Amino acid sequence: MSAGSRAAEVRYAEPLVVRVQGGPRERGRQYGALARERVRASLAAYAEVYAKFGGLTWAGATGLARTFVPALERFEAAAVPGGAGYLEEMRGIAEGAGVAFEDVLALNLRTEILFSGKARTIAAAGRAPGGRPPAECTSFCDLRGPEPIVGQNWDWIPFSHGTVVVLESDPDRGPRWVSVVEAGLLAKFGMNAAGLTVLTNALVTSRDVGDTGVPYHLMLRALLDAPSLAAGERLISSATRSSSANYLLVEGDRAVDAETRPGGAAEVHRTPVERGGFLVHANHFHGGDGDFGAPGEDLGPRVMPDSPFRRGRAEHGAELMPEPSLAGWHEVLSDHENFPDSLCCHPDATQHPLEQGSTVASAVFLPARREMHLALGHPCTVPRIRYDYGEFLAG
Repeated sequence: MSAGSRAAEVRYAEPLVVRVQGGPRERGRQYGALARERVRASLAAYAEVYAKFGGLTWAGATGLARTFVPALERFEAAAVPGGAGYLEEMRGIAEGAGVAFEDVLALNLRTEILFSGKARTIAAAGRAPGGRPPAECTSFCDLRGPEPIVGQNWDWIPFSHGTVVVLESDPDRGPRWVSVVEAGLLAKFGMNAAGLTVLTNALVTSRDVGDTGVPYHLMLRALLDAPSLAAGERLISSATRSSSANYLLVEGDRAVDAETRPGGAAEVHRTPVERGGFLVHANHFHGGDGDFGAPGEDLGPRVMPDSPFRRGRAEHGAELMPEPSLAGWHEVLSDHENFPDSLCCHPDATQHPLEQGSTVASAVFLPARREMHLALGHPCTVPRIRYDYGEFLAG
């Protein structure tokens, strides 16, 4: 099928790079001010998303977000002696963007609010709100060649083409880091000066009901502060997490893939990736239910039925490469088989605008060179931009 069939029109925004430095509140203010219009666009879009998929008004969403503050405070105190400052960072973003702290908090808890809202609606009305948001990502780690090559496609609702930013952070303590993220969120995927690259996939199980705990995007932010892969693994296992997610951590010539469900250390399944191997992950679990502490059905193949296809298609593409390369992985991530629900995902014009999926960003990292090759949009048409962080991440 050609890339034009059933595809809705997409408008890309110009790349926006935001560099911040200093303490948490100061960095947040800089971020909020420099990305003000995109933060406000995120807020307007998520007001519609929460209403449609969670059955929540914005006041309901921010009220729900406030119930997570005690869990965030406990996590901050445990993650970093003296506190990590994530709440202060969000307060700074709100000040810089001229919005309320609760608004930014509700953005950063988008995964938990959607699950919580849906669970509450089911409890009250006996049925879920109509439709479902897309949650498709395909990540990979390739350690077969002379240098590691890692990356992912991030797929989400098409409005995100206008809200994505490249966030470069020089904190007053901890390693410098860079992340590709929706404006207003603390982080998504990226790499830091300690040599750690963090990739991710959304997962969903029958146990994802929005219980209070460490939210998905706060965990991603904390992982970018981690000084090593081992520290990142400890962080994941020591937290009481609110949502299921996959975290692919890469350091040097080794990597660990951590599939997680809501809960603590018993709900983490580790898969090491050694030199000479590769791993592809999509939006369903690879580990069986017996690998976790408590029962919980993997709903990924039902909610995101193209996930097994994307994983298999990417693995097939990887196996066909004579030698792993940036160009080879670009071709894999640009693949249109099973269009529009392909590795390079395009919005389906026959669906509701908020139920459409689209590849918002496609990143290939060369960690040994501290390079990110990023297409902000569909990699089949949008040229990759080379971001050289050799100097920035040497700090």
